[in-house]
Amino acid sequence: MNPNLATEFLSALASDASVFPHQYALAPDQLLLARIAVSTLREASFLDERILTRETQGVWVRADDAAAAAAALPAPRASYIFHSGHCGSTLMSRLLGAAGDALALREPLPLRAFAFDRAEGGGAMLTIEKAKQRLALLEKLWARGASSVVVKATSICTGLAAELLPAEPRALYISQKPDIHLAVLLAGPNAANDLRGFAQMRWRRLNVQVPLPPLSGLSTGELAALNWLAETEAAARASLPVIDFDRLLTSPEETLVAAASVLGVAAPGEKISAAVASPIMKKYSKAPEHDYDAQLRRDIIAEAQRNHASDINKGMDWLARLGAQHKTVKAVLDRWA
Repeated sequence: MNPNLATEFLSALASDASVFPHQYALAPDQLLLARIAVSTLREASFLDERILTRETQGVWVRADDAAAAAAALPAPRASYIFHSGHCGSTLMSRLLGAAGDALALREPLPLRAFAFDRAEGGGAMLTIEKAKQRLALLEKLWARGASSVVVKATSICTGLAAELLPAEPRALYISQKPDIHLAVLLAGPNAANDLRGFAQMRWRRLNVQVPLPPLSGLSTGELAALNWLAETEAAARASLPVIDFDRLLTSPEETLVAAASVLGVAAPGEKISAAVASPIMKKYSKAPEHDYDAQLRRDIIAEAQRNHASDINKGMDWLARLGAQHKTVKAVLDRWA
């Protein structure tokens, strides 16, 4: 720890929103504070390592010291977008940021630390109370200088909705029908590796709710089905309002109005119309330098359905078998029928 930089950052923490809580380390209970321009925070697709540069100043501080420095800040009611991955959540976040008064942040890293810890069940390092305290601190810091804040979580974080958020959270869940989701996931060139990346964590989480067959025996299509089911079951358990990505594409204004209402975002009708008519709807939200629209998405899905039909069928059959065995899974599937 650089004591001089730590003192400087902690002194500025309550008033300078560019001193950003980039990471949270569970074992030492520390925050990595990094100086990142607010304009960069607003535009970034991911608030992970990719946002850091060689010029970024940063220092680890004790979370208790950060909490003391932020003690006078108001406690906001943050809003959350949870999702199953590759289903329009970044698009929703950008549209809300353009149409409303909220600061839209995408995939801050500390939420991943909480998600991995809570997935350990009785082996979690943080108690529920401590995790809630640390999340409340982060919400204070995220909301500095903004009338409200909407946080788009990483796709592995949906389980946090039921465990760490209030009983009636300002949160929604965005996904897509399972057969469509499997096609989208399998369309990627590194699909198998991507699916394996978080498979163990998702298996552990879901296995608490529904006894699952061994992870080692799952095919690529079944791993994609596990992805969809783990996040969608968690959203159902938290009673989150659900938005289908296809609805966002076919009825963007109506869907955006509904999302803003759920999340408590002040978004006048004229700004919603302007956001929907803007280039945001025609760009790939995770990489806005690339064009992307509903027709291109349909083409990608159709190609994946042709090229990966066997894996998609295996994944859908896996879901059907679980649905026949467990009421919990059947209820989730029925909701998306």
